[in-house]
Amino acid sequence: MAGATKKRGPRATVLFKSGQGQGAGAKSQYVFMLRSVAEKLGFKIEPNAQITRKAGKGGKGKTVKVSVRGSMGAKHIKVPLPGTTSNTAGKKGVSVKMLSVPVPSGANIEDIKKFLGKAGKKPTSFVSPDGRTYSLDKAAK
Repeated sequence: MAGATKKRGPRATVLFKSGQGQGAGAKSQYVFMLRSVAEKLGFKIEPNAQITRKAGKGGKGKTVKVSVRGSMGAKHIKVPLPGTTSNTAGKKGVSVKMLSVPVPSGANIEDIKKFLGKAGKKPTSFVSPDGRTYSLDKAAK
């Protein structure tokens, strides 16, 4: 079974950025991630995420609510598992467990920091898709 892929578990939809205001940037963005990762970081899971869209040509200007899963596999950031810091892991000789968290392809560093700030168990840092490590400490700003 060299070509078989291993199932990694159930997925969950999490709100990445709330759409406020008007215009193209007013859409809410969701990410579709492993439920276990969402629970470990303490994100609020959206059971029935919906966005509003314009109806088709026969809809006569009405809006329609559409269920959405969220972006999946666009970009990924690496977040250390809360509770395991590099200081404690280094002393014990244990490597830090990193969680892979998907983010939308258009997300910038500030959007990612706001998203991780909404987590119930706030991580101390994250590794961006290009490999740079960013701190989430308030004192670092």
